[in-house]
Amino acid sequence: MELLTLTHRRLPGTTVVSARGELDALTALELEAWLPEILHEGDDLVFDLAELTFLDTSGLRVLLMACERTRRLGGTPGLAALQRSPARVVEITGIAAAFPVHATVEDALGARAGAAAF
Repeated sequence: MELLTLTHRRLPGTTVVSARGELDALTALELEAWLPEILHEGDDLVFDLAELTFLDTSGLRVLLMACERTRRLGGTPGLAALQRSPARVVEITGIAAAFPVHATVEDALGARAGAAAF
């Protein structure tokens, strides 16, 4: 089992959360506890999952909760750079209906900048 490592960076109007390792029943609570500390009212939230190697339903639950909280705070959530195994879980469960999914973090940030221009 690979532990979960979380980092974040604040950009104007967006928080990017990078997750490395496994997001599962053992590590989902860590992400759940950490998110309220870094989410800001009105900010978009992009999960950079380029280094996430595993995702289970516990992790999905936390991602969905983050999606809901981000929207309540007036922002837009998104997933970016999903690798094969996590991407399959997202596809099978239909979570993409709740989160816009982007090929790269840059694509996710560009989509947000384009939406803000309108």
